[in-house]
Amino acid sequence: MYQIKELAFGAYQQYIFENARSGNGFAIVPEIGGTVLDIWFNGQSILDGYTTPEELTEAKWGKSAILFPFPNRLRDGRYFWQGETRQFPINNASTQNSIHGFARSRPFELVASNTEEDAASCTIRQDYDGNLDYYPFPCTLEMTFTIKDNGQFETSVRVENKHNTAIPVGFGWHPYFRLTPEVADTALEMPHCQIVAIDDRMIPTGDTPVFGRFEKMEALGDTFLDNCFLANNDYALRIEGAGRQLTMRAQSAIFPYFQIFTPPHRTSIALEPMSCNVDAFNNGDGLVSLQPGAVWSGDFLMEVGVSSPIS
Repeated sequence: MYQIKELAFGAYQQYIFENARSGNGFAIVPEIGGTVLDIWFNGQSILDGYTTPEELTEAKWGKSAILFPFPNRLRDGRYFWQGETRQFPINNASTQNSIHGFARSRPFELVASNTEEDAASCTIRQDYDGNLDYYPFPCTLEMTFTIKDNGQFETSVRVENKHNTAIPVGFGWHPYFRLTPEVADTALEMPHCQIVAIDDRMIPTGDTPVFGRFEKMEALGDTFLDNCFLANNDYALRIEGAGRQLTMRAQSAIFPYFQIFTPPHRTSIALEPMSCNVDAFNNGDGLVSLQPGAVWSGDFLMEVGVSSPIS
């Protein structure tokens, strides 16, 4: 049976959903961007998350960050919507762009939780009042995380427009996964897809050539990835290592884009479903124009199981 524990995490409150019998669970701190700190199955962690309150406050690498109202980069932090030019803060110094929106730096509230014999879930909510001049659009963002003893972890998102006109909406999630101490020893398999070509500021050029690598399971070795891809069909992103396999599944109709990132510390890999392209507020690729009172929602599924050792 799953149980909920409330424990202090420095000045924050973390909620732990765990089944002691199966050794499965997850931990979350809603008040700091709805950050999932860890996920474990059979007593083994699969997530590269923040291990101390100080790391969570610093939020380096955006681990498990909720990316809203846009994922990835926004060119010069600027966009044009309904006759007005808006300017997000430049928070990606290396490219002089804005990155990942603002939801990750604002508090969520735990609004629902559920525990069962073989599953547990929580729903967190961020009621945004439109007080930022670069996104003056009131809306509600809800996230539901569900863990099951069959090895599944589901992430669901719901956005409701509380404004009196249409608002631009994009979404992504930014978890880093660690199956092996070094990412070089992790293998990757991804679908036949297109890669989003980018310039030296990581903004799309408009080209989307076919990307043919990793269509069969292949060790990452010294491969570096920080790329967005376009899927034409429902897809699975799969990694293997140390006898474990993790699969991220998403529907291309809702999350047609995904980012894969191997950070410089080379100890984990980010698999990031995204509802829209990089710079979608400007190029419109996958951008949702959410009408007043309307709801946009979606979900993706992570599955964890046993695999053969990497040869």
